Amino acid sequence: MNIKVKLAALAAAVVLASCGGGDGGIEVNSTVSFGDSLSDVGTYKVGTIAAVGGGKWTVNSATASNWTELVAARVGTGAPCAAQTGLLTNIPGLTGAPVTNHAECFNYAQGSARVSNPFGPNAAALQAAPFNEVNLGLMAMPVVTQMSAHLAKTGGSYSARELVTVMVGANDLFMHFNGIANAAAGGATATGAAAAAGWSPAVQAAVTVGGAAATDAAVNAALSGMGQAGAELATLVKTQVLAKGARYVLVLNLPDVAQTPFAMTLDAQTRGLVNTMVTTFNGQLQAGLSGTSALYVDVYTQGRDQYTNPSKYGITNVTTPACSTTSPANPLGGSSLGCTNASTVAADTSTYLFADTVHPTPLGYRLQADFVIAQMRAAGWI
Repeated sequence: MNIKVKLAALAAAVVLASCGGGDGGIEVNSTVSFGDSLSDVGTYKVGTIAAVGGGKWTVNSATASNWTELVAARVGTGAPCAAQTGLLTNIPGLTGAPVTNHAECFNYAQGSARVSNPFGPNAAALQAAPFNEVNLGLMAMPVVTQMSAHLAKTGGSYSARELVTVMVGANDLFMHFNGIANAAAGGATATGAAAAAGWSPAVQAAVTVGGAAATDAAVNAALSGMGQAGAELATLVKTQVLAKGARYVLVLNLPDVAQTPFAMTLDAQTRGLVNTMVTTFNGQLQAGLSGTSALYVDVYTQGRDQYTNPSKYGITNVTTPACSTTSPANPLGGSSLGCTNASTVAADTSTYLFADTVHPTPLGYRLQADFVIAQMRAAGWI
């Protein structure tokens, strides 16, 4: 190679590095993330939660990162920050903070967020009538609103130099499941759960009566709702991300919630229903993205392999949550949002898979990030 060619190669490398070349050449200079708690980098790291060292949905520490942070570091776009922070709690003794938007930040993911419905678990929207909940007061901005907020911030388009990540669906499942769980008993609680899930007035009327017919109606509504949410998410990715100029778009499907500690408290038939809800969502999401340039990442299958063959991944415990439910160091009980190394069930939980009943430990997030990077490499992105 002559000196001119060497200098040209060096110049190309410098240009690539300035574009956030990172792990191997993807030409991005920022990471934009939409989703729920699995992608949230600190929306609720305020007030009491921040004071105890919490703020992410894992075992929190100075070095704990979720998968979006790890992937961003790998492609060289810098540490993501939460586009909105705050906590609108109405729980006595728990201090929150006003909602604050951060123009310089592009991680819009929020714990409790759904695809388009504002009624997620512990959402502030549920504090109002007719629900009147006393809860954490999570803003739970749905992904449809997250995407709109980003486009409003950027003039309605992407530059094609962003790595866009999308992962959501679990809170749709939890709200639908809550509707099923309350249906048989009937009454106002069942009606409220059905309304929060997003079911039609006809289904709400059916579950109000209670009994076996109410449960059947609830199951059908839940499965339909999960399919609709998956299809809707695919449409949002196509119309609000790809059609707006985004070039590198990662869409992760819904992990198998049926293999979480949450689901392991259920009987086998109910766990099967939870799995069907997951696969219904994923099937519609994948079908809707078929033929697009979005990279569909199957963390559902990967997670099932981790659960079945944990030693292959350096996991020693797939059943016990790392976060203690009784530690006084965590003001949120067993929730990973307030969990730190000071409030775990053992001195060393670094090889556990789950932080709480549904969220990963830092190891779980690292394994997910490694899998995502492997899929990006296989697609020729890096």
